[in-house]
Amino acid sequence: MPDPNENPLAAEAPGDLPGSGTTAPLQPAVILPAQPSFLARSFPAWSAWDVLAVLAITAVVVFGFSLAALFIARATPGYRHTPITELATNAFVVVGAQAAAYPIVLLFMFVLVRSRTHERFGKAIHWNWPGVSAPGFFAMGTIVAIAIDGLSRFLPIPKSLPMDKYFHDAASAYLMAAFGVTLAPLLEELFFRGLLYPLLRRAFGLTMAVIVTAASFAAIHGTQLGYAWAPVLSIFVVGVVFTVARARTNSVAASFLMHCGYNFSLFALLWLASDHYRHLEKVTN
Repeated sequence: MPDPNENPLAAEAPGDLPGSGTTAPLQPAVILPAQPSFLARSFPAWSAWDVLAVLAITAVVVFGFSLAALFIARATPGYRHTPITELATNAFVVVGAQAAAYPIVLLFMFVLVRSRTHERFGKAIHWNWPGVSAPGFFAMGTIVAIAIDGLSRFLPIPKSLPMDKYFHDAASAYLMAAFGVTLAPLLEELFFRGLLYPLLRRAFGLTMAVIVTAASFAAIHGTQLGYAWAPVLSIFVVGVVFTVARARTNSVAASFLMHCGYNFSLFALLWLASDHYRHLEKVTN
C-alpha cells in the first residue's frame, strides 16, 4: 500500500532503483501548467522594426491622402485658381487628409499589436482607462498647458510660427481645435506612449526612455514650430510630463486624457485671445 504521508509530487533521484535498498532525499517537483509561447514573451512583444513600420505606413498614407486632398480641392470651383502652396496650408485640406489617413494608421497599429501579442489591443498596450480619475487627468493637462504658457513668456518665442498659417479664419480654427483634441492626441499617444515608450524602457531603462520619447515627440512637431528652440523645448517638457504620467500610472489612457486637456486649453486660450476666433490676426501675426 502507498504511504499516505508520501509527497505525491516527489521525484525519484537518479540512480534510485526499486529494490536497491537506498533511497535519496525526496525533492518536491513543481508542476506548472503549460502556457502558450506568446504569454512568455516580455513586454512589449513588438520590435523596433514594428515601430519603424508604423512610422513608414503613417508617412506613406498621410502623403498619399494629402496629394489626393490637394487634387480634389484644386478640382472644386472655389479653389480652382488657388496656388498649391496656399492649399497646402488650408485647414480643411490638411485636416481632411489627416482625418482620412489616421484611421488607416490606427487599423495597422491594431493589426500589428494583435498579431504580436494575441491579446486585446487595449490590454496589450496597457491602455488601462483610469475610470473615475479620468476628469482629473484631463484637468492635469489643462494645468500643464497654463504652466507652459506662463513659462514660455520668459522664452524667445517667435511672433509667428508655421502652424499659424492653418488658422485662416474662425472655421479653420474650430476645425483645427476639433481635430487637435480628438484624433490627433489619440494617434500620438498610442504611438509614442503606447508603442515607442515601452520598447525604449526595456532597452535603455526608465530615464532614457522618458527622455528619448519626449525628444521624439518634440521632433515630430518641429516642422509646425519652425524648429525654433524655445517652442520645441516647451513641447519637449510637455512630452516628459506625459511620459512620466504614462510610467507612473501604467496607463496610456491617462497620458491621452492629459494630452486632450493640454490641447483643449491651448485652443481655449487662443479662443479668448482672438475674440472667439474672430480676430486671429491679433495672435497669429
